[in-house]
Amino acid sequence: MMNINKDTFVAIFLLLFCGIMINSSFDIEDPGYQGMKASFWPTIVLILLSIMSLVMLIKSIIFQRENNYLKSNNTYKPNVFFKFKNALMCFFMFVLFLAFLDYLGMLIGGVLFVFGLLTLLGGFQLEKIINHLIISIITIGIMWSIFTFGLKVILPEGEILRIW
Repeated sequence: MMNINKDTFVAIFLLLFCGIMINSSFDIEDPGYQGMKASFWPTIVLILLSIMSLVMLIKSIIFQRENNYLKSNNTYKPNVFFKFKNALMCFFMFVLFLAFLDYLGMLIGGVLFVFGLLTLLGGFQLEKIINHLIISIITIGIMWSIFTFGLKVILPEGEILRIW
């Protein structure tokens, strides 16, 4: 009998989840506006996630078959905190981002969030910090501009930057 590794299990779960959500997306009410239906983008995202999950499933099955002989008796169990250190830092930073969103707003808070994550995860050398700052300003600036001016979405502006 074949053992199921973590990637196979996650891929099967994601495929089931995507199937249920795609089926549920047909129940999204159409408000009757001109243009695309309300269910268009959720369905596109779910189809892309399904394709990536299918690729993950295939790769995990192939990898498991090719590397069955590499099983080791490694008994080293790292501390749970150190094992998930990066993920925990991301969640903590996101909680901080949400906590200060009303005060900082989406633009400043987003730049600080991306800069903080890149710096915490990528290192504290001066060269890297300058790159992190440039990347965070450009990416959040473009995203904020697209949502604010292109899509006319009202993003939290915060107390520091009162634009409107």
